[in-house]
Amino acid sequence: MKKLILTVLVSLGLTTASFAGSFGIGASGSLALVGASGTETTTAGTVGGGTADKHDKSVDELGGIGAVFVDYQFDNGIAIGISHVPGSAEVSGSKHERSETAQGVSGTDASGDVTRKADAEVENFNTIYVEYPIGGTGFIKAGFSQIDVNTLENTVTDSGTYGNDTVDGYTIGLGGRSEFAGLFTSYAVEYTDFSSLDLTSTTGNSISADIDVLEVKISVGKRF
Repeated sequence: MKKLILTVLVSLGLTTASFAGSFGIGASGSLALVGASGTETTTAGTVGGGTADKHDKSVDELGGIGAVFVDYQFDNGIAIGISHVPGSAEVSGSKHERSETAQGVSGTDASGDVTRKADAEVENFNTIYVEYPIGGTGFIKAGFSQIDVNTLENTVTDSGTYGNDTVDGYTIGLGGRSEFAGLFTSYAVEYTDFSSLDLTSTTGNSISADIDVLEVKISVGKRF
């Protein structure tokens, strides 16, 4: 993603040599509905003598998202930009638990029944996008997004852990633009659909998860 962002920034710099337009920098705030669903397939524990078992969970969380962005807008109204959401956030507001028979060696701290706790956090939500003007002050938006997903499960002896991964997605949106007191503003509804997250634990368990984000967004910036 860093290489892609650098390529876009260089392209924007070269673009200014042959096309009139202006750079913009600003911040946005969104009311976002984050939907996440996942399935874990285990190979032992309470699964009955080592046969596989599946555990499904779906959550929907409503919250706020803040982002910063930089773009370049041509005189014809087309804008190319990059947005970044700083910080991290948990996918769900609470951890999810289940009890199972441990996979550890008899006599260790993992023998007997244990409680598995699972959650995930996301960070580095970045989007490279294009806004195309329609109907005067309106625009449609399309972009390529990436996000880092970090698993937050508790570690139980010999029960395995999952790693972290980066998933790609696409963003589409519809909105409008205006100007106020020397600033430009925009409002939009955006939807980001990420590809499936597939991870395998150190003991052969696996998870498959899907994340999507629906945002109502307001942005304010300054052009130079």
